[in-house]
Amino acid sequence: MPLLLTTIFLLSLSLPLESSPVSNVSANSNCDNGNFEQVEWNRSVERLAKIPNVFDLDNDYSDDRRGKKGDRDNNAEVTTTDEYEGPEENWMTWEPDNELSLLRKDFSETLQIGNDAVGTLRVNLDHERRTTICVTIDSLNQSVNPKADVYLMTDTQYDRYTAAYDVAHGAWSWDKDDDDPTNEVSPEWRSFTVVGWHSYRDVHQYEDIRQVSFSISLDGPEVSSGLFGESSKQYFNIVIDNTNNSHTNDAVPVTEITATVTVVSVERGTVLPNWTVSLVCCGTMIATVFIPIVMNKKYMDSGLSLVSEDQQIEKGLVPTLEKT
Repeated sequence: MPLLLTTIFLLSLSLPLESSPVSNVSANSNCDNGNFEQVEWNRSVERLAKIPNVFDLDNDYSDDRRGKKGDRDNNAEVTTTDEYEGPEENWMTWEPDNELSLLRKDFSETLQIGNDAVGTLRVNLDHERRTTICVTIDSLNQSVNPKADVYLMTDTQYDRYTAAYDVAHGAWSWDKDDDDPTNEVSPEWRSFTVVGWHSYRDVHQYEDIRQVSFSISLDGPEVSSGLFGESSKQYFNIVIDNTNNSHTNDAVPVTEITATVTVVSVERGTVLPNWTVSLVCCGTMIATVFIPIVMNKKYMDSGLSLVSEDQQIEKGLVPTLEKT
């Protein structure tokens, strides 16, 4: 034993000084191997944006987001705060109403996003395919290395997010300099407030980053069900946030950014139906309960069938001191 310990000690001294038990790892990404094609705008992908505007609600402005009825009054005025001058086009701020086809092609696009603004790509994910999304944040100013936030949201979640953005910039009678209304609300209840929001599955939020890569596979077509039984198909929104939102650990905007968004969609292997998860879980629990019961029953019953025929001694189940 001492010889073994001495050998291990000598081997450890012979290792290079830069050796470390923790190796450098990188996220597994398939974005570099995609078969990229031209984006079919408004057919498979939509481009949206949020810029720091404040709507004058005294002119009966009603929201016309997807799935909601309402028209914008022609007399409604939109005032721009701090004379915002960003790279976004006006049409990017409109809420489109296109029927998007299932995303089955790879593409890569670069978005220019102004300071205190949000850039979004809306897609219709195919539940029969595995989608990998990669985002890289850069700046036109080489002296600045900006960071941003990346979120994946359904349409319903994106509506809450944009409502929170509008509130933070003075909509609905809130002053943009007021304290965040969600500061005193616990995180698990914020999605139920007027300005509360969260990302898809509560995990697809990547904050204060320069680069991120993540994958998503759906169990089935994403559908949102209402309180009264109505349902609506949900698209997915890849959100690049260059604003100081209501989250505590989000990035603070410093300059205009460019975000390179790469999306790669590949076919999945065998896709098992959803009920197989319940079957495996219930089967494991049932086996955990019944296997000990069956084994104990067999143990308690062993040898009882020989009692009436007095064959315990003959079979060697009962020791005896009698000699022949």
